[in-house]
Amino acid sequence: MLLVEKTRGNLADASIGDLLIDFLDLDWFDTGKTTLRKRTRAGQEVGIRKDTTPLEDGDILYLDEEQAIVVNILPCECIVFKPGNFKDMGTVCFEIGNKHIPIFINEEAEVLVEFEQPLYRLLERSGYEPRREVRKLLKTHALRVRKHESSYNRKITIK
Repeated sequence: MLLVEKTRGNLADASIGDLLIDFLDLDWFDTGKTTLRKRTRAGQEVGIRKDTTPLEDGDILYLDEEQAIVVNILPCECIVFKPGNFKDMGTVCFEIGNKHIPIFINEEAEVLVEFEQPLYRLLERSGYEPRREVRKLLKTHALRVRKHESSYNRKITIK
């Protein structure tokens, strides 16, 4: 088994020449896992143990003189829609987020979520004109927020 602890770049940014590419197919929800054990298309067993940074489509997990093992995020059935303005974008993303459903937003300002019928109906009733499509769900967002201690959490001593 090949153990991967960090990526070696991404196909979008790196040139691997004529190397044989063996894809590791992952569902979108597996990309954020810190430990994972899967087989590539060619049958190589790969173990992944990494930090909390999600894997991305095209991430190079292994590279040698002959081959590269690369992440391929599998397409799935999605709800796709494009809010008409920033207010609608903020409102609908807030409401979907309150349901703890991961939200994906692409470069065309389309909102994508994994398909579920109740949400699809709600979006239809609300006038968002959702479409049912098979797509790759890539990156929930570029911003990574970490909890930090605020001044409200500090113990205050009054003298």
